[in-house]
Amino acid sequence: MPAEEKEVEEAKKEGINFLFQNNIVKIIGKNKVEKVELIQTQLVQKDNDTRLVPVNKEGSNYIIEVDNIVMALGSHVEPYVKELGLKTNQWGNIEVNEDYQTSNPKIYAGGDLAGVKSTVAWAAYSGREAAKSIAKKLLA
Repeated sequence: MPAEEKEVEEAKKEGINFLFQNNIVKIIGKNKVEKVELIQTQLVQKDNDTRLVPVNKEGSNYIIEVDNIVMALGSHVEPYVKELGLKTNQWGNIEVNEDYQTSNPKIYAGGDLAGVKSTVAWAAYSGREAAKSIAKKLLA
């Protein structure tokens, strides 16, 4: 996880639970997200490779209840941006207004996706601010 130890500790203080070495198998819900099925992974060194890669552990699937899912896409967002038809800036980031709202008024963006500084802390901050804007709009 590319974050400073201080950032991780601050996130934990705010109640963030980290589930390391897991992959999403399935998102479950009827009209909204209700649960997520995960599978545990282990880091394995493959033949002729110097780095460890995550490999799913057979039979380690489990389900957790959730209210929302925030997909952390990192810096490889181009396919998602094109598919959504959102306006981007000259660096390929999604354009957002001061409320983190995109050119599609139903979509908000933050973190790397919107060109916010590339740290966990800034991504969390922009996510929180976007959530406040969404709540404000829903409650209006």
